[in-house]
Amino acid sequence: MLALDIGSRRTGVAFCSDQTGVAVSLETLQHSSIDDLSEQVLALCSARDVSMVICGLPLLPGGEEGSQAAYVRLFTDILEDSGLAVDYLDERYTSNAHRSVDKDASAACKLILTYQERNS
Repeated sequence: MLALDIGSRRTGVAFCSDQTGVAVSLETLQHSSIDDLSEQVLALCSARDVSMVICGLPLLPGGEEGSQAAYVRLFTDILEDSGLAVDYLDERYTSNAHRSVDKDASAACKLILTYQERNS
């Protein structure tokens, strides 16, 4: 399973092996376009034999979807068209304020751990 904290230029990534159940953060992806991001994510999924991707859905404070959520959904359409299963988690409270931690990777790890907790 892969979790993504999707941004317009940086995307945090976490991976969880089905065998170990341990979530680890991967290198944050730098990208210039949605196509660039999809190429990188599809390559990661292929290399790690991933069939399920959890994406943080950046809801507005009131719970509505804004322009960033629309961007995430556009991106996940590409993943689904490639045969991957996609699920969403509200990402409003996943950011880590500590400066020594990669906030994107940390948010992706929190997404994958929350997903595991909710589905076990």
